[in-house]
Amino acid sequence: MATPQNVLDALNKLEASDKETVLNYITKLQKEMSGDSEDSPMHEHETAMKEEAFPPTHNDTDLSSDDPDKTMTKKQEAVEACEAGDMQKAVECYTEAILSSPTNPSALLYANRATLLLKLDRPLAAERDCNLALAVNPDSAKALRVRGKVYKALQKWELALKDLSAAQTIDFDEGTVEDLKVCSDKHLEHEKAVAEERNQKEEALRKKARDIKEAQERARQEAEEEAGAGMGGAPNMGGMPGMGGMPGLGGAGMGGMEGLMGGLMQDPDIVAGLQNPKVMAAFSSMMSGGMPDAAKMQELLKDPEVGPVMQKIMSKFGGGGMGGMGGMGGQAPSGGGTGDDDDDMEGIPDLEENY
Repeated sequence: MATPQNVLDALNKLEASDKETVLNYITKLQKEMSGDSEDSPMHEHETAMKEEAFPPTHNDTDLSSDDPDKTMTKKQEAVEACEAGDMQKAVECYTEAILSSPTNPSALLYANRATLLLKLDRPLAAERDCNLALAVNPDSAKALRVRGKVYKALQKWELALKDLSAAQTIDFDEGTVEDLKVCSDKHLEHEKAVAEERNQKEEALRKKARDIKEAQERARQEAEEEAGAGMGGAPNMGGMPGMGGMPGLGGAGMGGMEGLMGGLMQDPDIVAGLQNPKVMAAFSSMMSGGMPDAAKMQELLKDPEVGPVMQKIMSKFGGGGMGGMGGMGGQAPSGGGTGDDDDDMEGIPDLEENY
């Protein structure tokens, strides 16, 4: 984004130190806003710093006058100074012609001064004059052509192409063809560099996404491997005592026990259930040979966390219950008759009949 002309005009009225401070700030803002695009001022800051103050315009009312004769005289003197090769004097004569103009100066008058300013390596001042000329006549081929060359000097290739092409459409100039070719080639180089930089940034983002995904996958696999290693006989079961004579297994040896444990670990529901410390404690107690009594076992089976897993484990051990448990699915009432509705036991007389 180019610096607005009125801002540049104001800058040239500042002291050198203040001007540098403001330009530094403007350059920083332009870089942040444009992302260093082609149209950002690559050398505008440096150019503005070395350029002397812009020459006055007709808008400087404290300097302008209404003297048409002087205008004509100074225009002629400017032409003679150009022919003599005195560019600085020619600029001064054009400036006096502009200030003495009774009406708004013509686009050609501003464009002529802009041409000289560009030759004197004052592109920003030349750009300002071209803008003033085009404000008077938007179809001024000379103003468009000079401004296109200004943009070329500032390496604003796309803007240069736009102005030079427009000028050629209005008034073809053989000498501008080479400028157009240079600007076109430079613009293509810039577009290619921008595209390459964009592709590199996109590839970097894609690589970062892949790296994150791969890291997450490795973490997941490692977690699964750690869980599997800990479940070598379920967590905390390594070297479980008393596994040679599990009740109800007919004194199964270690070979059969290992096969049975392997079968348990193939069941995802059992593996998941054993992750619960409460379930694991009950299972470890059962596997240690210290089988809980019937009441305790019944209590475990009723536990909503432990019961379903224990039932499934017990089914793996041979069906309805553990050895000696007589089927834990529903424990018979302990003790004698528990109510008046109990059936009489065969062979025992009803004592009430004796009364």
